[in-house]
Amino acid sequence: MNESDNSGPRNDGLPNPLQEPVSIAATQEDVFIGVEKQETGAVRVHKVVHDEFVDVPVTLRSEHVHTRRVSINRPVESEYGPHQEGDTLVIPVFEYVPVIEMHLMLKEELHVTKHTTEQDSVQSVSVKKEEVVVEKRDGEQGGWKKQE
Repeated sequence: MNESDNSGPRNDGLPNPLQEPVSIAATQEDVFIGVEKQETGAVRVHKVVHDEFVDVPVTLRSEHVHTRRVSINRPVESEYGPHQEGDTLVIPVFEYVPVIEMHLMLKEELHVTKHTTEQDSVQSVSVKKEEVVVEKRDGEQGGWKKQE
């Protein structure tokens, strides 16, 4: 083989510069993942308030006063104020009476007794009741349907 012949392989391991170049294609794939919102339905909630009459049991209490006069007509040393005897309030009524000498006389006492009575009764009163309505729609153009 002749040194001027460049068509054969070289002994030094290097490629022969006169041979045609070889191309190797390098490729890379890219993947993009995304999210797209799409309405598939909707829910609507609203509250309705109703006035309603309900019967409510209550206990009614009333107090009554009974007054009676008790004649005493006895002399006392000094005046004193009202006092309680059980559930009765005793209110003394004094007067000065002329005698040869002045004596303080307890003329009478007022005895005031309070009585309490209770009566069970049912009163009709207005109360508000709230109702929550949930409606659902299928798709963007669907009609609203009440949910139970």
